[in-house]
This record gives sequence, C-alpha cells and structure tokens, in this order.
Amino acid sequence: MAVKTRSAKEAETETDPYLELIMNVYPLRPIRTTREHQQAKKALRSLAGDKRAVVAEFKKVLVSIIETYEREAGQQLDTSHVTASDIVRHLLSERHMSVNALAKERGLSQSALSDMLNGKREWSKSVIISLADYFGLNRGIFLR
Repeated sequence: MAVKTRSAKEAETETDPYLELIMNVYPLRPIRTTREHQQAKKALRSLAGDKRAVVAEFKKVLVSIIETYEREAGQQLDTSHVTASDIVRHLLSERHMSVNALAKERGLSQSALSDMLNGKREWSKSVIISLADYFGLNRGIFLR
C-alpha cells in the first residue's frame, strides 16, 4: 500500500487554526507598551463566546501575557468590592449589549437574569456556568 504524501503546495494551503489566531487576532509575544496592552485586551474581548478548543487554548495564553504585563506595570486592581453583577454589567457595556440580548444569546430567562444582576435573586448554577463560559470568567466570582 502506497503512502500518500503532501506536496509543499498542499501543505501551504492547509492552515493551522491556532496559527491563524496568532496571525489574525493577536501575535502571542510579550506586551511592551500601553498600546499593545489595549490591543491584546481588545483581541481577547473579540473572542468572547467562541467555544472552539483552539480558541480556549489561545485565550489562556493571551490572558497569561496580559496578566504578566499588568503585574509588571503595577496595574493590579483591588477587586474585593467588585461584585459579579458589576463585572457582568461592565462586560455588557463594553460589548454594547443589553441584558435582554445576553439572555437571548445564552438561552436564559431575561427576568431571572435581571433579578440576579439587581441582587433580587441568588445566582443559579446554570447561569453562573453560562455567563462564566461566555465571558471567560472564573465561576468563583459569582460566589463572593
């Protein structure tokens, strides 16, 4: 049985999805300037909601690069008084997205989500999982 080998031309036309992210979304290298920092955060936000495994892997590396820059630049913030609702509202605002649009996109009850954001109702496990996955958040922030 003959083994089929790829020509150099065929190899060039196949694109590695991880490499595509590096080439088209953000080059994974250390951040050195405020401008690069802003670009990295924008790139990370642009990937919110993308569930592909390759994107999750890319986001982990990008978050690590951003965290390193922020730590070295002394940009650590005291978030002890920031609630999950504050974070979700901020992320919605950054995306110019309404609570209703988020509820629709995630298949959640708009009234229940609104009640949770307004502190009238405890965060449900299913909403915690849905929002943490969508925004790339640690689920623990909803339990503070």
